[in-house]
Amino acid sequence: MRTSHTDTQAVRRDAPVAVGGVGGSGTRLFAGISRKLGFHTDTQAVRRDAPVAIGGVGGSGTRLFAGILRKLGFHLGSDLNEALDNLWFTLLFKRPEAMDCSNADFCALLTIFEKVMYGSGTLSRAEIRAIRAAAARSRAQHDSEWLSARAESLIRECAGPARENSMWGWKEPNTHLVLPRLKELAPHVRYIHVVRNGLDMAYSQNQNPLRAWGTRFLGMDPVTVTPRFSLKFWVAVQRRVLETAQGMSGRFLMIDYDRFCADPARELPSLLEFIGLEASPARLAGAASLVRPPDSIGRFKAFPRDHFDPDDVAFVASMGFDAEWPT
Repeated sequence: MRTSHTDTQAVRRDAPVAVGGVGGSGTRLFAGISRKLGFHTDTQAVRRDAPVAIGGVGGSGTRLFAGILRKLGFHLGSDLNEALDNLWFTLLFKRPEAMDCSNADFCALLTIFEKVMYGSGTLSRAEIRAIRAAAARSRAQHDSEWLSARAESLIRECAGPARENSMWGWKEPNTHLVLPRLKELAPHVRYIHVVRNGLDMAYSQNQNPLRAWGTRFLGMDPVTVTPRFSLKFWVAVQRRVLETAQGMSGRFLMIDYDRFCADPARELPSLLEFIGLEASPARLAGAASLVRPPDSIGRFKAFPRDHFDPDDVAFVASMGFDAEWPT
C-alpha cells in the first residue's frame, strides 16, 4: 500500500494537524452550547481554522508521526501521555457519545477542543460544566479520577495566554472513530491514517482497541480476544476508514507504516507536502532520524495461517501488505 492522497487538491499550510466514546455525559448541555454559538447542525462546515487529524488502530505507529510533527514545530497540546496522545481529545471524543450524538452536540465538543488547542477563547460556564460532565463517569481504561484530571488540565489551559504558533494538531489513535463526523461537520480538517500490517497487529500485546470497540465493529458481546478476531476488527476499521475517505478531497492521507519505516526518505516528501511544508534536506533528515523500525514487522510468519479467515488475509494483501507465509 503506497502513501496516498485521495486527490491532488491543495492543502492549506496553516491547517492544524492531529495524529489520529460513553452515555449520560451531558449531551443536552452540549446542544445548548452549540445553538448559542450558532454552529450549523447539517452538513455545512464548522469553520474556524483547518485542523489535520492523525489516527489509526492503537499500536499502528501513530507515535512516530506525532514525534515528526513536533520536530517540525507543530503544537500537539500540553496534556500528553508517553505515547504523545492528546488527552484532551481522549476526554472529549474517545467515547460512544462522540460517535452517536447530534451534530449540534459534536460541534460543541469541537468548539471546546479548538479553544484549548488555539489557546485563545474563554470557556463559558456552560462549557466548563460540559467538560466536567464528560469526566464524571469512569470508562474502560480511564477511571473518573483520571478523566477529572484531564478536565481540569483543559480548563486551566484555556485560562492561560494565547498560543502564537499557527501550526498545531493532535495525535490520538481513536480519532478514526469520529472520522465520519469530522468529514461532515469539519470539512476543513485533514486526516492522516496510519496503518500497520493487520496480521502483525493480530499478535500485538495491545488488544485494547478490540476490547473497547469489538462489540460495536464486530457485533460481539462479549468480545473474543484472539488473533482471528483481532484481524477481523482491523479489517472492519480499515474498510470503514476507506469508505469515509471517499470524497474527502485532498484532506486524507493513508500511510503504510511498514513501508514508511523501510524507506523514510522515499515516503517523507508526501507527508511534508500534505502538511504544507517544503521537503528541505534539513526537514527530511530531522524527521528520518526518528524512524526506528520495530522487530515485530513480519512476526505473523511465526504463527499458523489457519489462525485467520482467508477472506481477511486476502483483504490484507489487497492493501499491499505482506500476507505470505514461508513455505
